[in-house]
Amino acid sequence: MSYKQILVPVIALDADEAALRAGAQLAETFGARATALIVSISPGSEYAQQSAPLSEVLLDLTKGEQSAAAIERREIVAWLNRVKGASEVRNVTAESGLARDGAVACARVADLVVISRSEEHARARRELIEDVLFKSGRPVLLLPPGAHKAPKLERILIAWNASAEAVRAIAGAMPLLQAAKQVRIVTVDAAPRWAADGKTPGQGLRAYLASHGVEAEVSNLDGLGREHSLALADAAMDFDADLVVLGAYGHSRMREVVLGGVTRDLLQAARFPMLLAH
Repeated sequence: MSYKQILVPVIALDADEAALRAGAQLAETFGARATALIVSISPGSEYAQQSAPLSEVLLDLTKGEQSAAAIERREIVAWLNRVKGASEVRNVTAESGLARDGAVACARVADLVVISRSEEHARARRELIEDVLFKSGRPVLLLPPGAHKAPKLERILIAWNASAEAVRAIAGAMPLLQAAKQVRIVTVDAAPRWAADGKTPGQGLRAYLASHGVEAEVSNLDGLGREHSLALADAAMDFDADLVVLGAYGHSRMREVVLGGVTRDLLQAARFPMLLAH
């Protein structure tokens, strides 16, 4: 398996430059086509960063190619033209891309979707991430806020709990795992109850990865009463991980909002790249 189609949704160049760089780098590494999906948000959009007075909205509409969305798009296209490796560019409005699942439709015909986390246009970005995760069936490479360059992706940590979501994340990350210099499988408070694991949790996955040319070590952690998200974040820091691979939203989004959950906690606080799948 390899990546052949990579999708990078872009809302604002300053917040999404790292995702664009990562998409271009992955396309070059795997001989793939990278597509930048520019999601335009006008001042009058329900997804706008701040609500604007009607007079400002109407004035922006009259500006045509000088409107805020048009200027942002030109800046993104100009950046793409300066970077090595050609990228296809597609355009959607926030309404068609988010409310009417235009971004999801594009994600379904990509092998990997690369998205930056940021507080800029937070509502639109949050909806984009969750829609792609829940509706597209594709893995998402999620970059942390403030990143300005593509991650190395040489040291990869797999958060393993034997769930279907974790299995899908590993399948989506397989090209990266095969290219990595070091891979570590981490479990937290795991019991050797999975038939394929034998006496030690994670050994079944280790053997499976080896059959795909991925050598991995296994680390079974005692959470010591910590939330699993914190234990995984600490493990990623100890390993100096470039990327954490994990299944997303093993419970419903509503249950995670009410009760808390690993995915929700990491989406809010993680400072490292994550490859997620649901």
